[in-house]
Amino acid sequence: MKCKTTYNFSDIDFSRIAVIGCPGSGKTTFTLKLGSIISRHVVHLDKVLWGANWQMLPYDERQIIHNNLVSTDNWIIDGMWKSHLNERLDRATTVIFLDYKRSISIRRAIHRRIKYRGKQRDDIADGCLEKLDNYFLNYIWTFRRKVRPLILSELASRPQLNVITLSSPKQTEMFLQNLADFEKCGKR
Repeated sequence: MKCKTTYNFSDIDFSRIAVIGCPGSGKTTFTLKLGSIISRHVVHLDKVLWGANWQMLPYDERQIIHNNLVSTDNWIIDGMWKSHLNERLDRATTVIFLDYKRSISIRRAIHRRIKYRGKQRDDIADGCLEKLDNYFLNYIWTFRRKVRPLILSELASRPQLNVITLSSPKQTEMFLQNLADFEKCGKR
């Protein structure tokens, strides 16, 4: 087995991992694969911070839930939720930013809508059926221009934080394969 990777995984603290990126970038799929590789439970913020029928929980309630999640010693958290991002970044040891082109996220969001039309995904709160409205499409469309600069600024303000930016699905798959190979070699 090939154990040499392009990443120095022995220097990465995988205790508390925040996976962030534009909706449709594949955060959920990525975190499930990552969790499987490093044998860790994954928390999907959309599962715990939304109420039924896409009703947003009150901010104070979301803040309590989020802070309880990030106060633990080991986690993988999937989701953006800008309203709670700072607390997550303050506690994270590693951030994995899926920084894909807009076209990838739009295409994947549309594909997901078609695949799960009228159904509930496992990573979404109970009673929230898959939807794709103009607000959500606009958020994806403007993410790189409006949200990405805020993310980059927050990441830059935390030089102690290990940030892994993956800019394409191919690079992401290579990262996961290298990590799986590293784990199989027993170097962790």
